[in-house]
Amino acid sequence: MRTVYIQASPQSGETECIFDQNAEEPTLTDNCIKVQIKACGLSAFNLEIFQELHMHRGKYPFGREISGIVVQVGSSVTSVKVGDEVVGVLPLDTECSGCADYCLIDEYNVIIKPSRVTFSEASACLLDGIRAYTALQYLARVSAGETILVLDAVNSTGNILIQLAQLWGVKVIATATNQEEKLHLERLKPELAHVIDLSGGKKNTLLNSCLEETGGLGIDVIIDSGVSMYPIEDDETTGSPVKTLSQKEKLLPNKHELISSLAVGGRWITSQHNLQLDPPDSKVLYLKGSSVSFLFESFWTMSCGQQGRYLHIVKDIVNKVANGTLKPNISTTVKLDKVCDVYKALSTKQIGKIMMQT
Repeated sequence: MRTVYIQASPQSGETECIFDQNAEEPTLTDNCIKVQIKACGLSAFNLEIFQELHMHRGKYPFGREISGIVVQVGSSVTSVKVGDEVVGVLPLDTECSGCADYCLIDEYNVIIKPSRVTFSEASACLLDGIRAYTALQYLARVSAGETILVLDAVNSTGNILIQLAQLWGVKVIATATNQEEKLHLERLKPELAHVIDLSGGKKNTLLNSCLEETGGLGIDVIIDSGVSMYPIEDDETTGSPVKTLSQKEKLLPNKHELISSLAVGGRWITSQHNLQLDPPDSKVLYLKGSSVSFLFESFWTMSCGQQGRYLHIVKDIVNKVANGTLKPNISTTVKLDKVCDVYKALSTKQIGKIMMQT
């Protein structure tokens, strides 16, 4: 069996993508099904999550958003049968890669794929859809008429966030960091309320644009994909030294600017796992009655108590793809033996989703 896995260097922590053509096929257990994988959505690999959860391994499975055909079922499986076309997300503790010929997955982690949806379309929306759904419905609890700011909106998650928010009657503002991103966002239909161009690097561009677009009231919901916790320029008033930022960090919004952009009662949904709030930041949030929530979509599959909600989200996402409400933006499709060629690109900023298709 062919499979792809990630190997991490214990010294440097650097990760390497490995393509194995002679891997052993996984052994079926009572509650699992064996799926012949037809498509898998690719996302950047985050070794730190596995380390924080004490899931230390020599080889890490790669690719979690799968769709395919059931070829074998365990003795206790009742919800699916051989020949069914299914779609689902492999949990973090799986031993199987989604980038493989076959994988094992619990029957309760998959749903039946609608016939109108292709394997690639189904897989392309899974984790991004779960992430967007979690942010909008379960953390932000958005309502029609509210204003939402989507940062880094050109990536695959931003694409689904925008579509779901507009579907639920929310006014969407998005950011772009270069001309290509700006043109892409301006061409979206339905049109966005506003696209903020951050390519100039001017101070307070984000804050000024948000206040201007909302008549000074601020943004109801902000959803980021990471923030910068350090100022880009030296503090002119204190002369304190400033951390040297990488080019990637310079493109991230500053936490102080985001907090200042929030409306009274606003909600900030962040992906910055090591976010640190200074006392002045906390005071501003307190005076505004605003809140901060952390977005980690994989928690759904880490507790059996959340299984019902998780399956509801997955079903709703796939059904929306089937009826044309959600449209994934697939930028690149590669074969299984070419996955390692695009592995590094997954960690860089890009427009659209990269898919593996067998």
